[in-house]
Amino acid sequence: MRYLLCALSCALTCAAAAQPLKRDPTPQDYVERNGGGATVVAAGQVVLDGHRMSCGSWPTVLDPNLNDYAAAPYRQFIILNMPYIAKVPTAVKLWIYSHECGHKFVGPDENKADCFAVRRGRAAGWLNEQGVNEVCNFISVARSDAAHLGGPDRCALMRECYRRAPP
Repeated sequence: MRYLLCALSCALTCAAAAQPLKRDPTPQDYVERNGGGATVVAAGQVVLDGHRMSCGSWPTVLDPNLNDYAAAPYRQFIILNMPYIAKVPTAVKLWIYSHECGHKFVGPDENKADCFAVRRGRAAGWLNEQGVNEVCNFISVARSDAAHLGGPDRCALMRECYRRAPP
């Protein structure tokens, strides 16, 4: 009987996970179908190295199975991979979060999201020239692709955004 209940529970869980993710999933839809380990953090409740981060009314999903540091592919939330995020300096953590948040405000343009993050960090006081250097070091090896400039070109644009942003 115990085996049967366990098997039934597994079958129901696996059936839910096997269903395709909705085109515009809620954070809960994403968590239910991501393979386990993900959690939802309410808007304004993410804390990175003592800094409470907020992105309007959008919550954050913490997903240790994400194959990147962070993402914002869905309209209703941001995704962070905390095991990856834990490995980078504070300024980079905050920039990553703010970059993904930027997509919520400026759309899919990666350069605009980079600049959004830099302006936000400078205005909030957590991004200074040393932090810009840390972000540039972090992305320096990034190759260009269909959506992103290569790391050095992204860095040059972010330095310009930093210079133009009011302190």
